[in-house]
Amino acid sequence: MRIGKRIPNTPQPQGAALDVPQIRYPKPKVLLLNVPEASSDPLIAKGFNVSIGTFGTPYKVGKGDGFQPVIGSSELPNYTEQEIVIVELHIDDFANGPDGEKHRPDGERDLWAKCDRGLIDPRPRAAFHVCKSFNRTINSGGVFIVFADARSGIELIMARKKSGQFGGLYDQQPFPRDVWHFIDELGDINVCDDHGREMRATDNSALGKLLAEHLDGGHFLCTLEGGYRGEEPWVTLAENKFGQPVGICRCRGNKGTVIVVPQIAEKGRFLANLFTNVLPKLAPHLFPHIEQGKWTHLNEYELDRVLEIRANQAAIEQRAREEIAELEAQLVNERTTNGWLHDMMTGTGTPLVEAIKEALSAIGFTNVVDVDEARDREGKSRREDLQICDESPTLVVDIKGIGGFASDEDVLQADKHAAIRMREQGRTDITGLSIINHQRHLPPLDREKNTPFRQELLDAGEERMLGLMTSWDLYCLVRNFGRLGWKPEHVKPLLYRKGRISPVPLHYKFIGTIAKAWPDKFGVLISEGELRVGDRLAVEFQIDFEEVEVASIQVNNKNADRAVVGDPAGLLWPAGKPKLREGLRVFRIAAAK
Repeated sequence: MRIGKRIPNTPQPQGAALDVPQIRYPKPKVLLLNVPEASSDPLIAKGFNVSIGTFGTPYKVGKGDGFQPVIGSSELPNYTEQEIVIVELHIDDFANGPDGEKHRPDGERDLWAKCDRGLIDPRPRAAFHVCKSFNRTINSGGVFIVFADARSGIELIMARKKSGQFGGLYDQQPFPRDVWHFIDELGDINVCDDHGREMRATDNSALGKLLAEHLDGGHFLCTLEGGYRGEEPWVTLAENKFGQPVGICRCRGNKGTVIVVPQIAEKGRFLANLFTNVLPKLAPHLFPHIEQGKWTHLNEYELDRVLEIRANQAAIEQRAREEIAELEAQLVNERTTNGWLHDMMTGTGTPLVEAIKEALSAIGFTNVVDVDEARDREGKSRREDLQICDESPTLVVDIKGIGGFASDEDVLQADKHAAIRMREQGRTDITGLSIINHQRHLPPLDREKNTPFRQELLDAGEERMLGLMTSWDLYCLVRNFGRLGWKPEHVKPLLYRKGRISPVPLHYKFIGTIAKAWPDKFGVLISEGELRVGDRLAVEFQIDFEEVEVASIQVNNKNADRAVVGDPAGLLWPAGKPKLREGLRVFRIAAAK
């Protein structure tokens, strides 16, 4: 993609011939994309700071059922800083072929278009390229004006091409965007292919009245239905004879404005009147040089009461800055105090060991010994990292942070050290616990969670009374321990188990998995135990458990006091809780003894 710049109304040096009008209004910065010259000239003549650009030009190809690469050349001068963008979506003339060469080499992902219409539109490539910047523009109070046309309907995919003369496409993925998607605000508009000339204005605002003056002689190429907005919804500006919108807008001042209009006969005159008489009122923050009476707001001329209010505003802003600074300090302190929770997921070596020690203390262990620290003081070689000496058996804990998956040596080191301790101390009540921070460079939810240990290692753990745990599972255990008020006796015994240790507390009793989920209820086929009205249950999400009270139960669509093994139980899910999905595990929470 070529990013160029062409500004036709650049100020001329003193004494130079004036080939184009001078820029009278540096603000707002205006970008016209695919707008014909005749439509841009009136804005340039009035002295607005106009840049001319293009998303590219559609081109003809031979009709067929295959795909060709999307090739296009765009001109987007200074698009990241423009404040008003005007886009013409209708293209009259098509090029006979692409302008340029394929953008990406074979084997790399590129944009491809189906040739069944005998036409390829490269503009979606440019629209996708600018979307992030244009979203920032509108969120900063910018204005977008669109002369509407129907969607092209050309099928687009992202794909790679096999090398060689007859190489096909692979790694294909739909690309559900078109030229309308240069801002997210337009992405959910329902654009229906339709056309006609009979239109009437429906809005009595200054914008609606201006459009009414310019509908004669124009035509529409589509009807429009704006996406749902809970606040400040789309407003219909004009309709066709059947009452279907052909012009819509969302005018939100410094929150951003989008105006979509049909094909107007005299676009240049419409734009000149829009910029002169309407936009300065809709978006005054963009027109500092022509905003009426702005000088009256200078301190020399301002009303006394207004100056007093401004002083109060300044005082409030100062207090807000001080409060924000205090909150920032609290953030730093919190990260310093509890940063070990993140070290559990990212660390290796000493930082990881220290984090695991903090975690063990957090869930109630009181006698956790840093063996490395003690042996370093004694000048001895290192062995296991920690010992948990709260009760019998003593747990010998070996901790590893690795980039991939644990090797046999990584996992079985704890068992080796436990055997050494038993021989040295003449005891048999010593067992091993391996805690592995695997794939530590990945976010935990992207790691392999189901099989972080090979089956052979799991079998060895069962045989040797060796516990295996990931640091992520321990993190989840610590997190939910604090969130849900679990007791130490609910979680401490877990670490004495052999084989893979799951972060499910002892007072959670598995009853089944979610078979069907709705926003406010879900169904579970009871596979173990039973569930009664008045019980509490927990649903296991990716990180957290969510606990709720069982207010009612339905079995086969009938109210019931309990559900037993084999029953399809229907249960309520309170509003405000995370969204359920099928397959999540469900547990009954055992009452405290």
